[in-house]
Amino acid sequence: MLTRSVRQFDPQMADNRTISQLEAEGYPWISCECCKGTVWVPFKMLRERLPMLSAMTLDQLGARMRCDKCGKRPERYYPANQNDTPGFVRS
Repeated sequence: MLTRSVRQFDPQMADNRTISQLEAEGYPWISCECCKGTVWVPFKMLRERLPMLSAMTLDQLGARMRCDKCGKRPERYYPANQNDTPGFVRS
């Protein structure tokens, strides 16, 4: 019997996948949680400011992110896709 392995996100586990790997897996955003709630930032927009974004890991990118309200690093960050949205209806 074959079982399908699905990679689940674990916020305590370090994420060493590169941004290009995440995009290939269908995650076009980084989700950051801080004082103003959850903000989804598209990798496409970040690439304009960080030309070497594709080679960075999610942890390296998360370490560079700053909240524009309080100036601190996000309390939590993770790759995000549309299926992660609460209330998203799949057809």
